[in-house]
Amino acid sequence: MKSYNGLFDAMVDLEEAEAAITEAAAKKRNRPVVAKTLTETGRRKKAEKVTRKLIAGTWRPPKHPTHTLQEGSHKKTREIQKPRWDDEQIVHHLLMRQFRQIVFPKLYRYACGSIPGRGPHFVMETIRRWRDGYKGRRFYVAELDIRKFYDNIDTDILEAMLARLIRDKRYLRVLFLVIETGAPGLPKGFYTSPWLSHFYLMAFDYFIVQTLKPDHYIRLVDNMWLFSTNKKQLHGMVREIEAYLSEKLRLHLKDDWQVFRFEGVSRKTGREVGRAINAVGFVVHCNRVTLRKSILKRARAKANRMKRKRRTTRKDACAIISYMGYFTHTDTYGYYLRWIKPKVSVQYCKRRISAIAKKKLKGVREK
Repeated sequence: MKSYNGLFDAMVDLEEAEAAITEAAAKKRNRPVVAKTLTETGRRKKAEKVTRKLIAGTWRPPKHPTHTLQEGSHKKTREIQKPRWDDEQIVHHLLMRQFRQIVFPKLYRYACGSIPGRGPHFVMETIRRWRDGYKGRRFYVAELDIRKFYDNIDTDILEAMLARLIRDKRYLRVLFLVIETGAPGLPKGFYTSPWLSHFYLMAFDYFIVQTLKPDHYIRLVDNMWLFSTNKKQLHGMVREIEAYLSEKLRLHLKDDWQVFRFEGVSRKTGREVGRAINAVGFVVHCNRVTLRKSILKRARAKANRMKRKRRTTRKDACAIISYMGYFTHTDTYGYYLRWIKPKVSVQYCKRRISAIAKKKLKGVREK
């Protein structure tokens, strides 16, 4: 494997630091500390301050308490850590601007999650395309999930992998400080964690594709789907995957993994058999793509609450626009026409969001 050097010098370049500051400030420009930094002189001063600490070796990441995040789409909670923007998040972006240039071209093309252009919609469209490729023939799907993936990543194994890829000791010292601050495992909430987790599973992805050779394979962070026309072979692949994860990465699959036949019609009885693929909020059937019932119910409940209110907040407007992304990409537009459109105006929500954004931008400029 090719190894890389000179990353630290590229990272502490002032223009690179300013670019990292701009990147780290995305969607945070209304915060006073961020707005102050993004002025003409503030950006350069911040870049000089951060790079000076890194060059001197005095930068240290702080320890963070965990915060409980309620994730409505899955009805479960997650423990996350919130890094400070000044200047911890800036350092995270500095590190990953160098790291992702190396790792992204090497990633498996269907490794998804926290990668631009490879989100839930990409996963759904890919599964739909693979479904259509079978042209009505019988096939099976293995649905797997790694148990507590981020929490159980072995940082010793991860650091050994990184040391084989990167020879720049000064860059590794800073990166290892970030990794060890959140240990054990990788902290949810850090910008560095998704990229490092993909790197951790990079060889694993190619083991599945090149050694096990299913018809198709896609992974969204710690969720995996394998396709094959042979059910017995899929069961064998699951056993191989469990062994690989346990022996080489010290990870384990959840016990609720499944191998099932995709829905279709039995040639013998003429009855419907198998089931649809329920993935990332979408339900991929043999002839359509719908949404999980929980998402449909939440969208309808949100519309009902907004109708009862006298004033549409930015949060409510953004929620409806977000749900529209689901409706327009699936075969559920009829549900929108029946239950959402009579109660909420999407065009008004868009105007509301635009007006609030302009008002905030005007206030920032005046300051």
